[in-house]
Amino acid sequence: MRAPRARHSQKDIQVLRDLVVSNFAIIKDLEVSFEDGLNVLTGETGAGKSILIGAVNLLLGSRASQEMIRSGTGEALVEAVFSVSNRPRFIDRMRELGLDESGEILIRRSINRNGRNRIFVNDCTVSLQQLQILAEGLISISGQHEHQLLLNPEIHLGLLDSFGALDSRCREVACAYSEWSRTDEALKQLRRHKQDRAAQLDFMTFQFEELKAASLRPGEDAELEQERNILRHAATLLEAAQSAYQIMYEGKGAILERLAEVEKNVGVLVRIDPAQSGLLEELEQGRIQLAETARALHRYMGGISFDPQRLTAVEDRLALLQRLGKKYGGTVAAMIERFEELGRALAHGEDADLREEEMSRDLERLRQAYLDLAETLSAERRAVADRLSREVERTLAELDMPKARFGVEFERPQKGEAGPAFAENGIDRVEFLLSANPGEEMKPLAKVASGGELSRILLALKSLLSRNDEGETLVFDEVDAGIGGRTAELVGLQLKKLAGSHQVICITHLPQIACYGEHHYRVAKRVTGGETATEIVRLDRDDRIEELARMLGGIRISEKTRAHALEILQKARG
Repeated sequence: MRAPRARHSQKDIQVLRDLVVSNFAIIKDLEVSFEDGLNVLTGETGAGKSILIGAVNLLLGSRASQEMIRSGTGEALVEAVFSVSNRPRFIDRMRELGLDESGEILIRRSINRNGRNRIFVNDCTVSLQQLQILAEGLISISGQHEHQLLLNPEIHLGLLDSFGALDSRCREVACAYSEWSRTDEALKQLRRHKQDRAAQLDFMTFQFEELKAASLRPGEDAELEQERNILRHAATLLEAAQSAYQIMYEGKGAILERLAEVEKNVGVLVRIDPAQSGLLEELEQGRIQLAETARALHRYMGGISFDPQRLTAVEDRLALLQRLGKKYGGTVAAMIERFEELGRALAHGEDADLREEEMSRDLERLRQAYLDLAETLSAERRAVADRLSREVERTLAELDMPKARFGVEFERPQKGEAGPAFAENGIDRVEFLLSANPGEEMKPLAKVASGGELSRILLALKSLLSRNDEGETLVFDEVDAGIGGRTAELVGLQLKKLAGSHQVICITHLPQIACYGEHHYRVAKRVTGGETATEIVRLDRDDRIEELARMLGGIRISEKTRAHALEILQKARG
């Protein structure tokens, strides 16, 4: 593609300037430059006009498929230049993506059969998600079957909000809903958890009380084992202690008695040889230590007794600990740890009750905050709905439906006794109603609107909604479905009027619409060397007359048909 051209609309509207398509479906090589105002594309059915729309959709971030690649080629390429001068939101988006912040956006997207699809914006690689964010609001495409979407009430609320420019209010409601929804889910999860725990609560309480009644002490099991061992061998211990005491102190020739004789003899030695006084001191220390040991043995003997009742109590306690240990961990330390865990778990259950109360209060507060915002949004929607009804009826009158009545019906889905059903987009459901003829009751579009009426309603809504779109390019792919004659001419006038504030690209089969185009392009299919390819040509005045005559007259074009074509062209220009 050639370098972006430095030209800007005097109307200061964003436009699709250049479009290049290569090896896309039946398009081999195609390049077209669009202008401000109303651009019309005409041509025989199957020439590839709607394929161009598919190519543009690809640049806006639609899903790519290898089936889009022209047969016999390895890669399809679509490029476009958009002029977005004085459009701060696009400049900000480009800055956030680290792209050149010029007044033009060059998007290039390739689809390769090997799966290596690539996207470039101003020659910088971007992801599909980044492309979708950047391209939002560049172009609004109304496909030839889009009017059928109007039959779906689910989209009506969004159209109403768009017309009323209620985006900020809708975001407030959505945020309030999100906060309420998160709290509601957390509360439900807490309650489910409590229900699951309820089945375990009695058993946990029994275990806790059983361990609590045991009055466990750290190290108790080891202490009791030692005490039981002493009680079982009391006689042996007493006999051994008495024997040792006799040998050391009371018996004939006891150690302390003999040691006193030794000490006496050493005293004689020291008196003669003072240098050996250290021996006497060592003997004195030894005698004192032995005497202390003898006294300790005596005290120990006094504490030894055979107590069958105490032994029974100790053995019973150890049996209890052994029984509890099989259930709670083997050792007293493990049982104490389990006891503390059960205590924390039961306390957590009490905490859960407190949290449930707190979360219930929070949920009610958030519920009321949401309802306050949703009620405010609902009131604004009703005011907007009245204005939308009047504007649609006025626009439909310009499109040859002067007696049509348009309305918006509000409904609030109920959710039992809890009040309005909560939703991210508020508490309203809306449906568009239509009475196309006098005396007819207003009914949902799906029940009363014909294809031609739906096409005009779609055009009316697009015309009204476009006021809030900061001049985005509007593409209409065969919006003339189901209409003709006078109605088609009125649709052409409406498109021309819409082109005063937007670049409009319209694909049409009707000369009554095509004649209003400021710029006219013919799309044709050519077969060369056994290959089929689509080409697009911008028509000058004479070529336009010939194309309009073809659309008016069919296969054979007479001079009268050409004169008629010139007449409607001059009338549209006048």
